[in-house]
Amino acid sequence: MKKHMQMMVCAVALVAIGAFAVPPVFGLGFDNPDQDARATGQGEAFVAQADDASAIYYNPAGLTQLKGTEITSGMNVSFPDSRLQGGGPGTEMNTMATIPHLYASTDFGMTQSPWRFGLGFNVPFGNAANFPRAGAFRYLVTSASLAVYDIQPTVAFQVNEHLSLGVGLNAYLGDTRLNRQLSFAPFPDGRFHFGGKGDGFGGTAGLMWKITPQHTIGLLYRSPFDIKFDGNGKLVTPLGDQQNPGNTRIDFPQFVKGGYAFRPIPQLKLEADVEWINWDTLNTVSLHAAPTSPFNGTAIPFNWKDSWYYEFGTEYEINEHWAVRGGYIFSVNTVPSSTFGPSVPDSNRHVFSVGGGYSTKRISVDLVYQYSLSVDRTVNNSTSTAADGTWKSDGQAVMVTSSLKF
Repeated sequence: MKKHMQMMVCAVALVAIGAFAVPPVFGLGFDNPDQDARATGQGEAFVAQADDASAIYYNPAGLTQLKGTEITSGMNVSFPDSRLQGGGPGTEMNTMATIPHLYASTDFGMTQSPWRFGLGFNVPFGNAANFPRAGAFRYLVTSASLAVYDIQPTVAFQVNEHLSLGVGLNAYLGDTRLNRQLSFAPFPDGRFHFGGKGDGFGGTAGLMWKITPQHTIGLLYRSPFDIKFDGNGKLVTPLGDQQNPGNTRIDFPQFVKGGYAFRPIPQLKLEADVEWINWDTLNTVSLHAAPTSPFNGTAIPFNWKDSWYYEFGTEYEINEHWAVRGGYIFSVNTVPSSTFGPSVPDSNRHVFSVGGGYSTKRISVDLVYQYSLSVDRTVNNSTSTAADGTWKSDGQAVMVTSSLKF
């Protein structure tokens, strides 16, 4: 048992060290739902299946379906593109995004035990924006980033042949940075920078009910949490520079997800999920510093609204080694026009995915291609007239996940 635990901890630690050594770049908003190639290939409709180690993220109760020890790791690489139609140079953002994930599950060699244990690492929230210092958005943002890393120890219990339960503790580590220009006309522009790190804690709970071999229901809940980012703010002006310690707090939402999976024949899985994200809790983010600091009280309004994901997916097992998958997601935008900005140019979105996988008793490799198309969005009353107009967004992504079983 001790050997299994050491292997799991070392595996997660290695991926975590690698992720911090090369800071990831993000796109597509704060929420990163794509955390495993099998699930993403099925449009994230996976809460009622969750039959690999990524169940730690998608539904911890699903771990009871696994026997032995499984270590799963992978990377999602996406190429989002957002642009203000007719906005001219400096109004398009196409920063490449890379997001790692790793999960390890085990029964510690007790295959008949109703207990399963897991440890996961992923990046459930993240965003990045980069625009020219002389561009149209320079007084809103020149560069910004948010990365929230999640380490989740998990335990699952099979109550009986139909019902399983799972819970996880989420330990979040966050890093955020913001840079923008400040107007001191007729003098040259100044600059503002803030960078901070923090941590927070939350919980995840899941339920899986196998009504019959053909019909399964899954439920998932993730608790809200907040992170207080402590760091430094710096103001560069034509008259001199000033730097002071500062902090800000960001509230992250709770999630509720439910899904139904159906197997009309043993080789074919069909699933439909609905997910609610409580973004209504994110209102105004304020920067706090010493009362004499010129940036004390600087506020960024969000006033986001709750969002919904509607997810549909399928998997067909061609034979004992090969499987093909497809999925579709419709997501409802969460950013109101009044606080719309170039950092998170959100809109209603259609997401299509197609993928496949190869597996043996010991290994598996899964690959998925994803294309997202946002509904054109016209904004006329954003936080700055610089962002007003019609926004167009689309993106492509490729994810690979591999697993080792023993």
